[in-house]
Amino acid sequence: MDPVQATDALLAVIEEDRTRQCEAIEAEARRTGSQLLGEARTAARARIREALVHERRRLRDELAAIDAAFATEVRLHDQRGFRVLLDKTWERLPTALAVRWSDASQRSAWVHHIIESAREVLPVAPWTIAHGPGWPPSEREMLAESLERLGIEATFVEQAAFGPGLEVRCHGNRVDGTAAGLTTDAGEVGARLLECLAAGDAGARFVADLAANETGARA
Repeated sequence: MDPVQATDALLAVIEEDRTRQCEAIEAEARRTGSQLLGEARTAARARIREALVHERRRLRDELAAIDAAFATEVRLHDQRGFRVLLDKTWERLPTALAVRWSDASQRSAWVHHIIESAREVLPVAPWTIAHGPGWPPSEREMLAESLERLGIEATFVEQAAFGPGLEVRCHGNRVDGTAAGLTTDAGEVGARLLECLAAGDAGARFVADLAANETGARA
């Protein structure tokens, strides 16, 4: 082989080796680049997930705070509304009790309730039943007869200072069923009224009745 051919053969070997090395370097570069790109994407997705978790938590906390604030405002609004209604009810209560006492059927239920309460705590002995003006004698006579059948002698005493209702006395004890006595415990009565106001449909009907009564009173 002459020098020219030897040179060409050597150059061919060198070129082939160069090409192989270049291809190997390019393949390694592609593999490394693909690996780095995958790692970058994985890291980016992890950062996005972490950011989304943080943002969801922040939004959830903000929504919880808003819900709590709204619930508090609704509760305060309801309390203010109930307070107004309760005040109006207290103002109207004496009149409402007087109207109830003036109605024969409601007065009968009132008397029956107080007499039954008295029978639970007072002995079978002479009773003194104090009451205000306007209780029909016929109703008192019927009550006296029913008590007499139970062995109880009833004496009725009309007192001008009494309002609606009655008071049963026996041996220094008494059951106060007057309007004034029934409303003495403002805390208990107020709590019962609030229960009625908050009792769903019953409360709604009460509010509607009160509004209608207020409208009628203004008219």
